[in-house]
Amino acid sequence: MAHDPTTNDSDPVKGMAFAPSSTGTTDSSPKRPGRRRVDLSDSDAALVDKTRAQIRELVQEVHQLAEKDCGVDEFYEGFLTRIVTALASVGGAIWLRDANTKAIQLQCHVNLKQTSLNENAQAQKIHGKLIQRLSESGEPTLIPPGTGSDSADSGGNPTDHLLVVGPIKIDSDIVGLVEIFQRPGAGPATQRGYLRFVLQMCEIAGEYQSNLRLRSFQEQQKMWTQLERFVQLIHRKLDVNDTVYAIANEGRRLIDCDRVSVATMQGRKCVIKTVSGLDAIERRSEQVKTLGRLATAVVQSKSPLWYFGDRAGLAPRLEKRINEHVEKSHARMIAVIPLLDVKPSASDDDPFEQAQPSGTEKPVGAMIIEQLNEASASPLLKDRIEIVATHAQTALANSIDHQSIFLMPLWKAIGKTAQQFRGSRLIRTASILGVLAAVIGFLSLFPYPFSLGARGSLVPESRHEIYAQLDGILTDIKVSNTGDSMVEKDQLLATMASSTLELQIGDVEGRIAQAKNERRIAETGKTKGSDADEQLAYASQFQRANQTITNLENELAVKLRDRELLEVRAPIAGQVVNWQVRQNLLRRPVRFGQHLMTVVPPDTQWLIELEMPERRLAHLSRAMEGSSEVLTVTFALLSWPGKEFEGELVSVDQKLDVYSDEGNAALVRVRFPNDVIPTELLRSGTRVTGKVHCGTQPIGYALFYELIETVKSKWQFWF
Repeated sequence: MAHDPTTNDSDPVKGMAFAPSSTGTTDSSPKRPGRRRVDLSDSDAALVDKTRAQIRELVQEVHQLAEKDCGVDEFYEGFLTRIVTALASVGGAIWLRDANTKAIQLQCHVNLKQTSLNENAQAQKIHGKLIQRLSESGEPTLIPPGTGSDSADSGGNPTDHLLVVGPIKIDSDIVGLVEIFQRPGAGPATQRGYLRFVLQMCEIAGEYQSNLRLRSFQEQQKMWTQLERFVQLIHRKLDVNDTVYAIANEGRRLIDCDRVSVATMQGRKCVIKTVSGLDAIERRSEQVKTLGRLATAVVQSKSPLWYFGDRAGLAPRLEKRINEHVEKSHARMIAVIPLLDVKPSASDDDPFEQAQPSGTEKPVGAMIIEQLNEASASPLLKDRIEIVATHAQTALANSIDHQSIFLMPLWKAIGKTAQQFRGSRLIRTASILGVLAAVIGFLSLFPYPFSLGARGSLVPESRHEIYAQLDGILTDIKVSNTGDSMVEKDQLLATMASSTLELQIGDVEGRIAQAKNERRIAETGKTKGSDADEQLAYASQFQRANQTITNLENELAVKLRDRELLEVRAPIAGQVVNWQVRQNLLRRPVRFGQHLMTVVPPDTQWLIELEMPERRLAHLSRAMEGSSEVLTVTFALLSWPGKEFEGELVSVDQKLDVYSDEGNAALVRVRFPNDVIPTELLRSGTRVTGKVHCGTQPIGYALFYELIETVKSKWQFWF
């Protein structure tokens, strides 16, 4: 450590700082009884007060430095500099015990060159033994200059300075020493003041070390918690995709870096499988391709790659791949760690000790760590990367081995099944299988009525629909709104009006009158004609007029017959079953062919038309072919729930059509005795639910035939 200018020995203030014995401690030190008073002049008293204030300020700075969350080097450099300044000493040193080796090591020093230790190897050896002994005993001590000999095993002070040594303790554990090289010649009281001051500073250093150890324990606990979660997640599943996803995302949290990518080997190339923070990657992107080529080059080199912005010393191929990727990703720090399939040896005694690579392991992939802002990696970051890579390569190798096993899903299923037949599970499994076998046997063998359900409606077997014969407006309706009007054949039901037809009739009548007038003129001219040519012309005109009249009269006859069609009459005697026909049709325009009314004969036979879905027609066809008797149908009216009726299947329509949300369906007609249903319920369009009885089938098939056929159709489609 360079010489601090604040420790200038020629400074008279510093030289007087501890000249009186009372200045060896701070103002808070109690006065000893019987202590000899030192008479000071006013200027000397002011100088002492100023010096004390400076010392108190330095002590306060040490307190503040200990409370800051600073590193060990920063703290002890500031700590030692302020102690040397406060004591106006020649120099000093901080010795700390290594946590692993327990050896005492020099942490920092001030003006160590002025102690002549660097010039004499023998003196360094004697001084080192002294430091080692004091670090073991932990006793604060003052060691006069020139003590010890070359053969002293316990060490000594080979320098010309008074050594003031105080231990740094955490509870009773000695973690270091504070060594101050002080000028000799001071009195015993002043030397004790030096020691008390150093001990006070050692207490502050001990508090800092305690806080540092506590922070270290907290960081270690946090790291171990994260590592435990990381290990659990990467070993949770044996699927390669799940494993690399966990390595990338959980590894980034544990390492505390910007990005972690994982690549796996495909042949001799590395393929990027996942990138932290991304659910999916675009494999065709140039950045992913350059990263894959970089990982391939590093894996083939069989050595990890650490890139901090300096390409010096890299192999030409690696330098090329680094340049390609950095140009795309702009990363400032890149670490590429090959992941190897390291197998534990049979001679390993500790099952928890990580297997060590031998150099012949097969690579399974690579882990790429990137920093976008920092071009360096702290020792802690490197340690974490190595830990993550060690666990990641084991998890990835196991996942790849597991996935490479032929027919692994089948072996898993067989293994899970075999587990049920071991130990105490055998009886329980056998009981369950016995129950299942009994249920399957019952469903497969026990006969059960098999029926096909369908929905439909009531329809009359004989009915006459009345349609509009012309375009027009219904001006009068002769039937009631209640749908129970009884009519006779040819009875007038409604009257229509057509202004277009009336205009056409008037036009034809006018043209007939005009043609008759032309015929009369031609007839007169033919009689009074002066010569033969004129008479011939009038005769020709007469014939044309006469033909025109004949044509127009025929046309008028057609129009008049159309006028008769404006009267809507009943085609048969029966009941008009339309509901609210007046409200729906009166004074409303109708088009040619529009349905107006339905007339049902009073003694008609009623039928049921069931809409049998297409998927059930095969069962119906087989039942009709396999039975010599007519199939029976059980049905219920929606208007009379809870009451069932029976009928007989009459016919099945050969055409499929869409009648409802069931999709394609065929109409199945069912005849039944009309007298079993009250007359007021025999209404056209009444909704019906029915079941066509098709013999018997095993109860399992009868209950689940549609599910069975759905599975069959899917199976047939797949294969």
